[in-house]
Amino acid sequence: MYRLITDDSTAHNSNKSAKITQTVISANASNVKAYYNNVPIEKDTIYTLAFWAKVDVLEGKQRELDLYVQTLDDTPKVVFLRTITLDSVDWKEYVNVFTVPKDIEGNVMISLLVGLSNVDFWIDDFRFFESEPTDEIKAGETPVNPTNKIPVSWGQIKSLR
Repeated sequence: MYRLITDDSTAHNSNKSAKITQTVISANASNVKAYYNNVPIEKDTIYTLAFWAKVDVLEGKQRELDLYVQTLDDTPKVVFLRTITLDSVDWKEYVNVFTVPKDIEGNVMISLLVGLSNVDFWIDDFRFFESEPTDEIKAGETPVNPTNKIPVSWGQIKSLR
């Protein structure tokens, strides 16, 4: 038994998240999946798949899932496949960057293949976008200290256009 529900009791950055529960482990990870279809991609282009997730504190275990992108052609091709280990009972971000092969273009399906485990987990703020993330602090960089800086809200920045 597998369920994908909207949970309004916990969320990373809003009022709701998606909770995935599974009581019976499947023989194949792809037998149970959450997915989004018809996402356009371009060949030889860098994309990022990022999301926040956490495992159930009552179960206190790690949870593996496969992050999978495949074409929707008559003969599907794998664009990206990575096994992710969800390893925190607190919200944690998982960022995955990949380049589309030169011979693949068109629409794809983005999937979370979750059939091989029965540890409940939540997912929130799932993002798919072109390019690498630029808002993370890289190793060796110093975060900006806002002391003595002019505060500006996003609304003010947008209105300056």
